[in-house]
Amino acid sequence: YLPEYIVADAGYGSEQNYMAIIDDFNKTPLITYGMFIKDKTRKFKSDIFNTQNWKYDELNDEFICPNNKRIGFKRYAYRNDRYGFKRDFKLYECDDCSACSLRQQCMKPNSKSNKKIMKNYNWEYFKAQINQKLSEPETKKIYSQRKIDVEPVFGFM
Repeated sequence: YLPEYIVADAGYGSEQNYMAIIDDFNKTPLITYGMFIKDKTRKFKSDIFNTQNWKYDELNDEFICPNNKRIGFKRYAYRNDRYGFKRDFKLYECDDCSACSLRQQCMKPNSKSNKKIMKNYNWEYFKAQINQKLSEPETKKIYSQRKIDVEPVFGFM
């Protein structure tokens, strides 16, 4: 028997764990992910070079960078993480960043290629679900109990 809500800290917030809890166990995860708190900061949300803040043109499946260049879809890709879990991505790439006036701020200093964005839409979906769940009063309260019920034990070991 498992409770309706599976509660854990950010160390367990992964695409693989969310998928198992939802699909295999038919339960609701209340597990933050590594960037959960940082994602909500004003600094993070206002960083124009953070690709998560770029405009997305759904019709043309492309992002628009701070210099109004279009970063279009190029191909599908996947990566296996260290546990062998396959993560699917969509790869977007700008056609030409060589003469861009914002290149220095936008890219790594010695980058020889154009700007690339790898989007894992499955992961983005799970993050949105977690954000939504943890903003609801009932589930927010359940999650907040985790620190009270679990973590004090470490102080007495």
